[in-house]
Amino acid sequence: MKTFHQLLVEQFSVSQLGELKNHCFVFPTKRGGVFFKRALLAAHGESNFMLPAILSIEEFVQRMTGLTITDELTLLFHLFKIYQKKDSSLQFDDFYAWGKIILKDYDEIDRYMADAKKIYSALQNIKEIDHVFGYSDEFREIIARYRTLTEKQEKTKLLTEFLKIWKEVGAVYEQYQETLLQEEKAYGGMLYRNLANVLTQESFDHRYVHYHFCGFNALSKSEELIFDALVKSGKAQLYWDADSYYLQEKKEEAGNFLREYTAKWPKSLVFDARSLEVPKQVTLHSVSQNMAQAQLGARLVTELIDRGAKPEETAIVLADEKLLVPLLYAMPAQKHKINVTMGYPMRSTVVFDFVLSYLELMRKARQQEGEWVFHTFDLRPLLANPYAAVFHGGVYQEFSQWAVREKRTKVSQSELTRLIQSSQLSTLWQAEKSWEGLYKALKDYLTAVFYTFKEQNTALTDQEFIYFLLKSLNQLNDYLEGRTDFSLKLIKKIIQEHFRAVKIPFEGEPVQGIQIMGFLETRTLDFKQVVVLSANEGKLPTARNLNSYIPYGLRRVFGLPTFEEQDAIYAYHFKRLMQRAEQIHWVYDNTTEADSSGEKSRFILQQLKRYAPLSHYRVEEKNYEGWITDAAETEVVEVQKSEEVMRLLGRFTTEAGQSKFLSPTSLTNYVTCPLKFYLKNVAGFKEQEDVEEDIDARNLGIVVHEVLEYLYRPWVGRSIGSEQIKLLKAQVEKQLIDSLHRNKIIQDHQQLTGRDLVTKEVMEQLIQKVLDLDMADAPFEVIGLEEDGYEQLVKVEGKGTVRISGTIDRIDEKDGVLRITDYKTGRVDFVPKGRSPKPDEEILELHFNEPKYKSGFQAYLYAVLVRPHVQKPIKVGITTLKSLREGTQWLKGGETLDDAEIEAFSERLQELVQEIYDVSVPFIQTDDLERCSYCEFTRVCKRG
Repeated sequence: MKTFHQLLVEQFSVSQLGELKNHCFVFPTKRGGVFFKRALLAAHGESNFMLPAILSIEEFVQRMTGLTITDELTLLFHLFKIYQKKDSSLQFDDFYAWGKIILKDYDEIDRYMADAKKIYSALQNIKEIDHVFGYSDEFREIIARYRTLTEKQEKTKLLTEFLKIWKEVGAVYEQYQETLLQEEKAYGGMLYRNLANVLTQESFDHRYVHYHFCGFNALSKSEELIFDALVKSGKAQLYWDADSYYLQEKKEEAGNFLREYTAKWPKSLVFDARSLEVPKQVTLHSVSQNMAQAQLGARLVTELIDRGAKPEETAIVLADEKLLVPLLYAMPAQKHKINVTMGYPMRSTVVFDFVLSYLELMRKARQQEGEWVFHTFDLRPLLANPYAAVFHGGVYQEFSQWAVREKRTKVSQSELTRLIQSSQLSTLWQAEKSWEGLYKALKDYLTAVFYTFKEQNTALTDQEFIYFLLKSLNQLNDYLEGRTDFSLKLIKKIIQEHFRAVKIPFEGEPVQGIQIMGFLETRTLDFKQVVVLSANEGKLPTARNLNSYIPYGLRRVFGLPTFEEQDAIYAYHFKRLMQRAEQIHWVYDNTTEADSSGEKSRFILQQLKRYAPLSHYRVEEKNYEGWITDAAETEVVEVQKSEEVMRLLGRFTTEAGQSKFLSPTSLTNYVTCPLKFYLKNVAGFKEQEDVEEDIDARNLGIVVHEVLEYLYRPWVGRSIGSEQIKLLKAQVEKQLIDSLHRNKIIQDHQQLTGRDLVTKEVMEQLIQKVLDLDMADAPFEVIGLEEDGYEQLVKVEGKGTVRISGTIDRIDEKDGVLRITDYKTGRVDFVPKGRSPKPDEEILELHFNEPKYKSGFQAYLYAVLVRPHVQKPIKVGITTLKSLREGTQWLKGGETLDDAEIEAFSERLQELVQEIYDVSVPFIQTDDLERCSYCEFTRVCKRG
């Protein structure tokens, strides 16, 4: 296989090498020039000659015009200044998002030599819009796109604001260009247009004797004029890379542009790959989701290299750049060298996360009593960042433990400084809350991190990332410094947007190792082995999103690119990449989740149809539906009852001399999943405690229980009537506030605001409604509150006597019946609500086999615990705070439980305990996956 660059080099004999020093070779990308240089030296490395100028098209335009393309942020600031003169009330925060779209439209207008005045004047008033669009769906989409970038407004105002902006866009265009040229600044389209205009002048002073334009496809109008002017002057040669089948057949969109160019410039050279005459191995892989694509891509390329393929002739092409990071993790880096042409996205680095976390922390800080107060939940992402631990190891764990212990949702600047003994970290939250102060603090801290890594000779990649970010941040500071009208929210947004597209170039030999690149980076490059990931419709070609304010109709009239051109461009690059490859692997996601269409690209379908009749093409399709990388993940997880496990179980026996017991909750855990019971109640694993930003459901239950206990505590052993309960209602708010303070849900001097205030009101209403139910039910005698002195003992042969106990929310007596009430904050399922036609034995078993009836299980268990201590009839009920209108829901429809039922439950309970202590029965995970949905141990047993 001869690559495009090798064919290009063959056009020059050894005798012509000396002339090349005055020539300029121009490629669509810098990478194309790198590979051409390699091919040139490989062919003539033994000869002595000076290399020609080798440039990308963008470098060429800048060199020819003598100007440099200015960075986007500078361009936006200049555009904003001009707009602000038209509308002094305009804020950069409002301008930023739609300003970027306007700048992109200006760039395209110039690249395609369109008449800006005519484009924008076509839509200057609503009557003209009506005439052009008739309020079509397209116009509505433009308005909707504008609306997403602004605050929601009333329809008429929204339209008025949009038209106002649109009218000014045309008026600003010329003024903007004049301003930029005065300051020797420019966006890309300006330079292209300028060069296209000046090359038509005969007096143009050329820097090179001859120009070679290599491997281009879809030219903008300005590029076309530049090429044409140089060709007509006899100073340029054009080289096209193509394949006869799509160049000659008009139905092939891949050849749309080249057919036109070869006709316009008949003396240009076409390198015909004639790929259909060369044998190929083509494989289509269908997998589920992105991680599987990354794993499969790494495996395929590793197998290719292991079978003798040369790394530098092998490429992994990503149609979706989000796959870069998972692919890098999946690649066996120790085994083969890799070269990432795409660059590493800054947004994926630790240092970028650090900067965003810091800005968010400071943005949301509020001043109280003369110092800044920070939200715990804003601090934790910053302290969890690895760079925070450079000068204080374990800082995140220390702070989190303190916050959980003290239940602190906020922390003051002085408290934080006392808690975290690090002068470097302290400078971050002690910084002045302005961009200048935050920038200095960030710069000083990250510089200190950089030199710490450098001195220790560690984290070389991190050093590169920090250096690159600080360099870019310094540039940003030139524009942000002194901008008092910029909020921290806007500054963070600018930084996010600025770094969104920034990629850190990897250092190393660009033509060695397995090449990993984005789709458009493949231009002019050829590889024998190609693996394309995310070869889905919607990725190849990309979704039709022009992100412009210029509608399709006007784009067609004025010669601006539309999605038809975009599709043809992708079709060419796709088929050109395949034409010299010998082994091709297309990998696509067959799921329809997230942004995946679940369908293979139409380009693949076209190629498969073309390859089908060719006997020298081997085409294979593989489906990896349900493919799992590690077979061990399918194994059932179980824990045998070893001596150590039985020792842990022994803690629940009376012989252990401890106060531990099997609680109703632990027993329902066993019913739900024996493995969960082991992990949580035997081994003692538990979720890391956290402090909630808002008053969550768990705290709600704790507080409501406690307030009801404190209200009724003085009435234990006494009868209470409706009038007395009415008096209790007046105490609810005070008891509620006291409980919130006792449980450290709110701190001293803290005022409840926002959602917390609403939740507090909800709590108060719930308690009042419980008291209303009690008033309607009064009088009754309060027997006990939060009672934990009842227990049942179960003798287990050879293991001891197991204690079962629990805390009963409330016991009262009415009309000679002892009533046990359990308060629940969540959903409660009953079996049955009334008397059931099912036999009692079947109902009993449901409570021991169906976790959803755990509330009923606990209710019966409370009856078992209390029964030996009282002679009165017993009723057990559940008061569900979510459905207080239904009142207390009693087991058996309000009938008392007879002794036979309680005894039957007790016997079945003893069987359950015997099973728990049976050495031959392991703790095994449940086979009902629905029970795993909300389990905290799903990752442990590999079901999460």
